[in-house]
Amino acid sequence: MKLSIDDQVTAKLDDFIAQRHYRLVNSVFLWRDGEVLAERYYNKFMEESRNHIKSVWKSILAVCAGICMDKGYIKGMEQPLSDFLPEFDGSREPYHKMLKLRHIFTMTSGIYWNGGIHYHCPMLMQCARSGNMVDYISDIHMENIPGNVYAYKEWDAILASAVLGKATGMNAYDFCQKYLYGPLAIKSGRWFTTPDGISFTIPGNNFKGVDGEAEETESDLSVRDMAKIGILFLNRGMYDGKQIVSEEFVQQAITPLDCNAGYGMFWWLGSGWYGCRGFGGQEVTVVPDKNIVFAMQAKATPSGKHYDDVLPFLLECI
Repeated sequence: MKLSIDDQVTAKLDDFIAQRHYRLVNSVFLWRDGEVLAERYYNKFMEESRNHIKSVWKSILAVCAGICMDKGYIKGMEQPLSDFLPEFDGSREPYHKMLKLRHIFTMTSGIYWNGGIHYHCPMLMQCARSGNMVDYISDIHMENIPGNVYAYKEWDAILASAVLGKATGMNAYDFCQKYLYGPLAIKSGRWFTTPDGISFTIPGNNFKGVDGEAEETESDLSVRDMAKIGILFLNRGMYDGKQIVSEEFVQQAITPLDCNAGYGMFWWLGSGWYGCRGFGGQEVTVVPDKNIVFAMQAKATPSGKHYDDVLPFLLECI
């Protein structure tokens, strides 16, 4: 990445962050046409510093699913969920027979979810204590017919990770490391893995790791590495001259749902942009018409925070 940083833009960004009292922002990165236009670090962060990506992980999981399809581990998004997770064969809940992979990767599974308040989720805690996450989720009643209603929930991401593991015979992190992180030279610690072998990077202290002890996820990336995911999608699945994931899947992932124009396959969509979002201000945004990729990181607090005005401000400055 070539540097083309304007000191005036940097000064304006510093003033903007200070004026908005965005004390939790750690990293801001703006890239266009192979050049870094803005790169700022706060709170003692540096270029190599890594921040928890939170639910940006879901978007990365979607990319891994695309690679799985490219390699033939998965036939396609219309494949029944029960092909990989027999707990959803319909013996427990008739609607399970209707579940396709597409429903899991678009948050339209129809499985009941109550997210709790401020990231305190009793249902997720119970799932963590069950020792078998897939079995636990398969016993939860179906609130909607699959595909009819969008509802953001952790169940679908957990099942997606379980599917990748079953399809490839690898832990989802190992697959990601081999076929996505490795080719993009992304540095990450090993994702949190539950005793039943599912990688899930948003566990908190209620989850026990493979050694039985409470663990925190290590799904931390630098802001530059986060931006690489955006650059990959901007370039239709290519990175550094290599096709990492098919262009067809990239288009699938950023196609809006019939029931939610703001969501694709674990990717968020807006007017003229698409990207990844994580709790507390983690962000990757692609503006294809401007060939721009923006990434930002912040310390996540229980109440959460959004910084949706930072990118528009930068676009006015460049």
